[in-house]
Amino acid sequence: MREIRKTASVYGGLQLEMNFGSRHNRLRNCLDNGVFVVLVERETPGADADPDTTAERLAEFEHAVLSVNEFPTGLAITNNFSQQNAWSVNAYIEGISPLNRDCHLIYISGADATLESTTEQLKLCVAEGFRNVMAVTGNAITGDSVRRTRQRSFADSVHILQSLKASFADEAFAGCATNPFKYTPAAIFPQYFKLIKKLNCGASFVVSQFGWDMMKLQELRWYLSLRGYHYPMLARLMLLTPEKVEKILRGDLPGVHISPDFEMILNSELKYSARQFEAAQWRRLALQVAGCRLLGYSGVQISGLDSPTKIRVAASRIAAALDEFNTFEDWVCEYREHMARTEMAPYPDCFYVFDKLFTRAYPEGRAIMSDAPDMASPAGERLAYNWRRFLFPHADRQPSGTHLLLKKIFAGCRECSRCRLPQMFFICPEKCPKGLANGPCGGSRTDGSCELGDMACVYNQILRLATWNKQVNVLEEQIIEPVERFF
Repeated sequence: MREIRKTASVYGGLQLEMNFGSRHNRLRNCLDNGVFVVLVERETPGADADPDTTAERLAEFEHAVLSVNEFPTGLAITNNFSQQNAWSVNAYIEGISPLNRDCHLIYISGADATLESTTEQLKLCVAEGFRNVMAVTGNAITGDSVRRTRQRSFADSVHILQSLKASFADEAFAGCATNPFKYTPAAIFPQYFKLIKKLNCGASFVVSQFGWDMMKLQELRWYLSLRGYHYPMLARLMLLTPEKVEKILRGDLPGVHISPDFEMILNSELKYSARQFEAAQWRRLALQVAGCRLLGYSGVQISGLDSPTKIRVAASRIAAALDEFNTFEDWVCEYREHMARTEMAPYPDCFYVFDKLFTRAYPEGRAIMSDAPDMASPAGERLAYNWRRFLFPHADRQPSGTHLLLKKIFAGCRECSRCRLPQMFFICPEKCPKGLANGPCGGSRTDGSCELGDMACVYNQILRLATWNKQVNVLEEQIIEPVERFF
């Protein structure tokens, strides 16, 4: 294994000096200076993977990525949630060449982890020369029920970012994730409010969830611009295969969705031949990358390039598309024709935050927000809120066991080490199976329902109550400190 790493260091180092330049953190240098970057995503392997074979494969992929001459490239190493007991990110990235570690992006997930353990992961990453890290809460573990998910710890990405800022502010370049592919006001605004909170906690760039609705990617850019947040952004894209389409439609990739119209297009492409399906996906991916650049994204992170050959093909197709489209108007015409004006939203009358998306790349002056449908709390919800506010107005300043029985009856209390009801509009954050108190995860469905079932995400209700109380600003300004969960 040592020889494999040594070889990767030798043949990768020179290429990346040309690819990125020789500054201290080459990925950060590109993002900060508007140089468009392409990251190739790799998941950690399953626990049964042979260490030597794994190291050899990783070196092979790193070499393929570093050999791309058309634009700066790197790896994005993510957790594998589809297999129990997969390799940890820290164990996997040992195989990355030490000379090039500032070119890659490492995901640190809070799934089934404590804040203390994620902080240890961060320390190991920084000590080993990895400077670019993504703080994510992480999906529920594949196959877990709601009950089993409640029994696990989830370190919130907000708290991971706070830990990064406190301990590694001068050494780490931290990013955060958001999912713009939500289609009701109650689902999308909590995503954006939490994103603002993450940026205020020290994130320096943003990576989107997977998606094919380019108008939603534009919406995200416009929203941050409207708020005065000008950060580098990467769009997470995926080269589709029939197997991946099937997994998405089954709901095996939380937070990732394919609209009924898009599903029909994919089925039609598959009906002719596997070769035609593959060709259509390559063209679609190249068009998405070109569109992202014209929308002002700083780069893309691509999943599905699972061989060195696919990496080389992707580089060629993407470079050609970047050369092909010089204006947003030309790109929109080709994109709409390629997609046959397919509706990428999941159902009629979906909500977009802005009017006039896709009419131009950037808004002329201040972007005009759409009129949001009514988000009024139902009468029963308001009555329950008033009862809890009357019964537990100072619960966050009292011992957690105070009024325990009443809190169990009226608020579903799960006996946390510190009560947070008054800070959460009297909705216990433990109603979220992950126990998230600073905003929703990105794994929810397009309408905002929980990834683990047909129950609504608690933040839909919290947003309605915040709107009713005229305190929506609290949802992005207030940081709720972590507590110990008792099961």
